[in-house]
Amino acid sequence: MKVFLIVFSAFNALSLFSCKDNSINANNYIPTGPVSLVINTDLPEYFKLKTPGTYIYQPGGNRGVIVIHNFDDNYVAIERTCSLEPDKACSKIYLDSMALTLRCGTFNLNKWEPCCESRFMYSGQVSQGPAQYPLRTYYVTINGSVITVRN
Repeated sequence: MKVFLIVFSAFNALSLFSCKDNSINANNYIPTGPVSLVINTDLPEYFKLKTPGTYIYQPGGNRGVIVIHNFDDNYVAIERTCSLEPDKACSKIYLDSMALTLRCGTFNLNKWEPCCESRFMYSGQVSQGPAQYPLRTYYVTINGSVITVRN
């Protein structure tokens, strides 16, 4: 009986270690890129960001950054790469100001073409669709009229 318990315990221990999944989940992998933005909202090209509900697209990160002045008067900076299948060419985030969401897809000849039907809140959290992970967000600091975005 002791031999049986020892063998049984050893088998269970080996089973626990062998079931560990070491693979990377593609949904959770968004390639990184440097983000270092300084946006002075007193300048004409950024002045509109002083108004809640506005946004701008900026270079940086993997596919760009969306800087949003949301309706609760906070600034958010979000990576433009979708968290579902981020390596697909169409996997880019755009802000849909009519629906107040971020959408995954592309514009082709001014026509919207969805990539994965995922939608995200301004916080980057998934609101609907197949994506299971939020969008990458960046650190935002405000000093007077200057917005700094960094990763």
